[in-house]
Amino acid sequence: MTAPSPAGLLSFEGRLRSARTAHEADFLAANEPHTLFGHEQTLLWKPGPSGKPLLAAASGLAEIEPKSPFGLWFSRAVSLLAGDGAVRRVATTDFPAELDDGAEWMPAALMLVPLSGPDGKAVGGLWMTADRPWTDEDVELARWAGQVVGHALWAWERKRLAAILPNAWRRLPKRRRRLALLALPLLAVVPIRLSVLAPAEVVPAHPVSVTAPADGVVAQVLVAPNQRVAAGTLLLEMDDTATRNRLLVATKALDTARADLARASSKSFSDDASKAELQLLDARVRERAADVAYLNELLGRLKPVAPAAATALFADADEWRGRPVQTGERIMTLADPSQAALAVYVAPDDAIALDIGADVRAYLNVSPLDSYAASITQASYEAGTSPEGTPAYVVKAAFADGEDTPRLGLKGTAKVYGGWTVLGYYVMRKPLRALRRALGV
Repeated sequence: MTAPSPAGLLSFEGRLRSARTAHEADFLAANEPHTLFGHEQTLLWKPGPSGKPLLAAASGLAEIEPKSPFGLWFSRAVSLLAGDGAVRRVATTDFPAELDDGAEWMPAALMLVPLSGPDGKAVGGLWMTADRPWTDEDVELARWAGQVVGHALWAWERKRLAAILPNAWRRLPKRRRRLALLALPLLAVVPIRLSVLAPAEVVPAHPVSVTAPADGVVAQVLVAPNQRVAAGTLLLEMDDTATRNRLLVATKALDTARADLARASSKSFSDDASKAELQLLDARVRERAADVAYLNELLGRLKPVAPAAATALFADADEWRGRPVQTGERIMTLADPSQAALAVYVAPDDAIALDIGADVRAYLNVSPLDSYAASITQASYEAGTSPEGTPAYVVKAAFADGEDTPRLGLKGTAKVYGGWTVLGYYVMRKPLRALRRALGV
C-alpha cells in the first residue's frame, strides 16, 4: 500500500479530534485506521471493570455485543497476545492452543496496537486484521496512529472522570482536598441508624373477610361501599335456585326413605326378610336426613350477615351483581375505621433486620408534609406479594398512641428503622451487594 501523505495523516488526526462524544470517539478509533492502512477490519478493546479486555467497537458495525461467543473469545485472545505494550505482528501459527476453539476467527495477518495516554496509562488497543503480511512501514505507521488514538481516548476518559467529580471539589486547593480525604475514614465510623423506604398503605387492624359460602352467582349486594352496618345486617344474597332445588329433591328422598322404613317395620312382625332390611333402611333415612340438614344450613349461609358493627369495604356493588364466584372467594371486608394499621411492603433487595417493636414513620400521599409514628407488630419471614404484584416482605405496624388514625385505604411511603450501624456501611451496603452478586459470592 502507498504510504499516506502528510495531509492524510493530519486529516486522520483531525477526524479523531472532531468526536463529540466518547461513543463517537470509539467508533472513529475503529473505523478511521482503514484510511491509513486499507486493511480488512479494526477492532477496539478497552479494559473492563475487572481489568480484562472487552470488545468496545468494530469497524463497519454500529453495535457490538461483548458477551457474544466471539466477544468472549476475543477477550481471551487479547489477554494472551497483547504482550508487553509494543506493536506486535501475529501470524495464524502464533496463536496458542488455548484459542483453537475460535479457529474460524483467526486472521491471516494480525497486528496488535496498544493504546495509552500521555501519562502512560493503558486505555485499550487495536486489533487490526489484513489479508497480506504487515510490513515494517505498517508497524511504524501503526505506532504513530496508536499514539493519536490513545491520546483521544485518554482525553475522553479524563472528561468522563471530571464529570463525576463536582466542580466545587476540583476548585479546592490540594491541601484542603488532602484534609477532606483524611476526614473520610472518620466520617465512615459515624454511627447512624439503618433504615429503608418502602411503599405503605393504611389497612384495617382487625379485618373480617366476607367470602362466598359456596360456588354460585352473586344475586345482589345489599350494602353500599364504605357503609356502616350493624350486627346482623344482611350483606348480600347468593342465587339459591340450585340449592333450593337440591333441598326439594333431598326432602322428597327423605320422605320416601321414611315411608320404606315404616312399611318394613309393619311387615317385620310376620316377614323375616323385612326384618333384615330394617337396619339398611334406617341407615338410608339417616343419610337422607343428613343431606336435608346440610342443604338447609347451606341455604342459610347463602345470605351472610355482619357478625358485628363495622364498615363494609369493597369497590362497587354493581361489579359483583351476577358475577360467578368460587367457595372462599373474598367479596368484601368488614372493618372498624377507628382501628387502622399500617401495611409496609419491603422489597427483598432493600430488606433489613425487621424486629418487632421497631420504629416506623409513615408519609401519606394526601399529606406529604405530615408524618405518622408507628411500630412493627408483625413481619413476614418470607417474601410474599405486594398489591402491585411484586415480591415483598409484608410488615404490619400499629400507629402510636395519640396519633390521629388516618383513613383506611390511604397510600404513601414508610421509613422502617433497623439497628444502629456506621455511615460507611450505610453508604456502601447496596454497592457491596451488587459487587457480591457480580462476583457470585
